[in-house]
Amino acid sequence: MALTKRGPEARVTVYENGAPYADGAHDRLVSSPREDYVRLPDGDWAQTVGVDPWPGSTAAYTDLLAGLRDACGIDFDPDRVRDEPLSSGLVLPVLEDIPEWSRRPVSEIRHLDLDALVERTPEPRLRTALAAQLRRLAAETGLDTHPEATLVLAAVDRGETPELVEDGPLDLRMRTLVAEATAARPALEPSWRRGRDAPELPVTREDFEVWQLRADAADTLRRFLQLPLPIAAASILHRRLSEEWRDELDRDLEARGAARGN
Repeated sequence: MALTKRGPEARVTVYENGAPYADGAHDRLVSSPREDYVRLPDGDWAQTVGVDPWPGSTAAYTDLLAGLRDACGIDFDPDRVRDEPLSSGLVLPVLEDIPEWSRRPVSEIRHLDLDALVERTPEPRLRTALAAQLRRLAAETGLDTHPEATLVLAAVDRGETPELVEDGPLDLRMRTLVAEATAARPALEPSWRRGRDAPELPVTREDFEVWQLRADAADTLRRFLQLPLPIAAASILHRRLSEEWRDELDRDLEARGAARGN
């Protein structure tokens, strides 16, 4: 549940799986104009004492606390924590399903005949080489600065096939990276496209590009864990940043072949 206040309005929203329940159709919205100021006959304003300045907001807070207690089992007493810092809560949207159009086989990627590569390369050898490419992508984008990702990449190096567990550490990290990039995107819109009350965020296009590349790398890792290897390969090779990626891929394939020969 969440309570938001903007100007004279307060809104109580119930969330389910990270999204407003019924698209917000059941939100409680109240108007809450100030009632502790009165205009005197001479036109001046005076503040009264002992009056609830925002009665609508007070009612909305009461609804929020009752909902937390009755629906969620959370008994929150504002008086008890009034003098203590409040911990914040971040609502992380769940990862969207991988689009069907991007789960189809790709025959060529960046002028590389992917069909021929898959056909001539044994799957274990190809998987090991792509895992090396994935590690390089993680290093290029900063994904490897997150321990949740490095642990999974290490497991892949050992030949394991980790699962992406919902609400597990890696799932939460991926959802956070997507949320960061999504939150920064509106700040880059031209002023005429932003809402009049949209906050000005200290975000540059370079900041956004860094966050987006990291979120894309997390998506690529997800594809490697969940999709057939040829389809995951297209994502990995498409998103490599180094101009030397083809030479590195050749070396990775040769190293795997030499190891098998030994």
